[in-house]
This record gives sequence, C-alpha cells and structure tokens, in this order.
Amino acid sequence: MRTRQWLLNALTAAILVGLGACGGGGGDDEPIVPAGPTIEITVANRDTVAHATAAGVAGLSPTSIAPLSTGSSGRLMSVWLQPLSARVASALTQRERAQTAYGPYTYQCAISGTWGETDYDNDDDGLPSAGDVITIFFNNCQDAVGETANGSMTMTFTALSTAGGSADVTMAQMSYATARHTMTFDGAMLLDYTPGTVEIGRATAKGPMKLVVSTHLPFTDTVTLHDGFVVEEQYDTLLERTTSTTNGLLESAAANGVVRVTTMAGAPIAKNDTDDYPYAGTVQVKGMNSTLQMTVLSTSNVRLDLDADGNGSFESTETVAWDWLL
Repeated sequence: MRTRQWLLNALTAAILVGLGACGGGGGDDEPIVPAGPTIEITVANRDTVAHATAAGVAGLSPTSIAPLSTGSSGRLMSVWLQPLSARVASALTQRERAQTAYGPYTYQCAISGTWGETDYDNDDDGLPSAGDVITIFFNNCQDAVGETANGSMTMTFTALSTAGGSADVTMAQMSYATARHTMTFDGAMLLDYTPGTVEIGRATAKGPMKLVVSTHLPFTDTVTLHDGFVVEEQYDTLLERTTSTTNGLLESAAANGVVRVTTMAGAPIAKNDTDDYPYAGTVQVKGMNSTLQMTVLSTSNVRLDLDADGNGSFESTETVAWDWLL
C-alpha cells in the first residue's frame, strides 16, 4: 500500500470556491464564528481571494483525505477500512491473547521516506466498527518525484454499516509539498460517507480548521475554515466523475477578512478523473456588499466576475488559467 496524490485530488476536484479572510477571534476553547462576511471584495484584493479559494476548499474536500495509505485511487471512507481490516485480520492469526491496539507499522514509500499506521480495534472483533481508530503518519514520504508528505492524521469511526458511516478526522501538521505548492493542515472535521454507484462524501469543519499555503507565484496565506464549513462531493463510479458543492465562512490572513462561499444552484464543480482540473461549475463568493463570481470555462481557464459595489452588475471580468490559481 502506498500513499497517493491525497491532496492533489482535492486541488483539482474542488478548487473553485471563493475565500476571504481573517475574522473575529475568541477564546481558545470556544472561538467566535463570525456572523457573516467582514470585508468587501475589490479589484485590489480579488486575486488574493481567488488564490486563497483553492487552498480553503482543498482543506475540507473528502477526496483530499480518502486516498491516504490505500495505494489505490479508491474514494472516500470505503478505502479507510482496508488498512484496519487487513491489519487486524493478520494480527488475529498471530497473537496469543486479546488486544485492541496494533502497530505502529512503518513502510517504505515508493521513492524515499516512510509512511505508517497505528490501528485501534475498539471491540477487538477484527472488523472495522464504531470506536475503531486509524492513525496515518508520514515522514518525508515520496511516492512520486517532487511530491513529499509529512505529518499525521487520525480517524475515529463514529458509525459504520453497509449503509455508510461517519468518522471524526483530525490532522496535525499534515503537509503536502510539490514544486508548485505546499499546504499544511491542522484541525478537525466530521466526514460522512454513503456508498453506492454514486458515492457521497460530506466533510464538515469542527471548530476552526487552519491551512498554511504557499504557491509558485509566489503566494502565501493562512486560511481558516470556520466551524460548520461544509464540502459535499458525489463520485460517479461508472463515469469516474466528481461533482462538489460547498457552503460556509472562510478566513484568510492575506485578505484580512471573512467571506461566505456558496456553490451556485445547479452549477456544482465537476471534474473527470482523467483531467487535472474541473471542467464546469460556478461559485459565488460574498463580501459584506460585494460579490466575486468564479465560473469554470474549461479544464484550462476560469472566469472571475466582480461586482464590487453590490449593484448587481459586474464592473470587471477577467479570464485566468487554472495554473495561475494554483
């Protein structure tokens, strides 16, 4: 089993969602979630909002998490069960007394570095079930040239059945670096999964989820997804196509304020597995009285339409490349 492009999937599948920034603070135990946007989107900060968008949605995309340690292009929660089930089944045949914790197991990555896992079988039944825990960790892991993963992620299953399941997911300094971008995640989310020909994954931020991003432009930012920010993805296993929607408040230190991000009704972000970027979809990014509308034109380009004064008309329009956004 090898880690695959766990974050790259997210960057190309759900990237077009607007971002803003910073937001009110609160106590460490109970941070205050802003009631709504706190900044206006202008010509001056539009590019910052657009760049931060990519990083923000990637941080909560179900498909950004799923491929970890599975060694396949499998999707969503179904692939999480493979390491635990296989590892526990193997351990059951070797042990002399009951136990619930297995590992840590460490493996060589394809090129260099290591990845590993620790499994906790809560009811010691040898099968994935509610209460079981998988921790995945990376140490300078390279499975592809120029792509390096570090950090750890822990998944605690809260419900599992043939009808689907849920898990609490926590990332600790979980980073993915390439020549074009570096992203580091810290925070928690709830992931819900429903299997079928069309698999459904829903990820919801639990408290503030922070993401530090730097890109080749260069562009650097710290993005926070506020509590309740949600990304839902539907994966058609026959067409090998993902459609995604999102809604919630995002915060960016670079833009110095908060905006609300919402996928336009009837226009989810759509991406084929064979493409690097989405081919369709429209997202609305709302400031206090302003709107940035981001429309996917093709797998190469995105149109940015800005209504800075909130009069319902776009004062500026520009077409940018996906490679520019990332």
